[in-house]
Amino acid sequence: MGWLYWLDHWLASLERALVVLLLTGLLGLGLLQVIERNVLASGIFWADELLQHLVLWLGFLGASLATREQRHLSIDVLSHFLPTRWQHWLALLVNTAALVLCLLLVQAAWGLVRSEYTAGPMLTFGVPAWLAQSIIPLGFGAITLRFALRLVETLARLVRPEDGA
Repeated sequence: MGWLYWLDHWLASLERALVVLLLTGLLGLGLLQVIERNVLASGIFWADELLQHLVLWLGFLGASLATREQRHLSIDVLSHFLPTRWQHWLALLVNTAALVLCLLLVQAAWGLVRSEYTAGPMLTFGVPAWLAQSIIPLGFGAITLRFALRLVETLARLVRPEDGA
């Protein structure tokens, strides 16, 4: 079980580094594109396509980090009115549902990337489209890992309520 937490920590470090790198590139390239268009009346022909994919990658990396920090979108009105023991059962239900849903999304995203690989469309400079879209199953996979860890933590609280209540 400890290796899962190690993997989660390592993954979070990698995600944070990628977010910084990609966000810096996104801002720099976006600024350069605006300057080129307004000052030189031209633009970088490949910039818009790259910016779109950078936003996709940033979105999935951010969603994965938000899930890790439990700062993702959630509706938790009911949990404020329940006793602690019932909150753990509700968390078990919610984390199980999220885990199953994310597994289905990983499977669907993997199908998308496989079909793009088979079809073989290329982006600018000959970069395969499937490579740019690979963040979709990878991102959902990371989110799935985070919900699995949360599920294990919730089960541990239910088994030993004196430790987690």
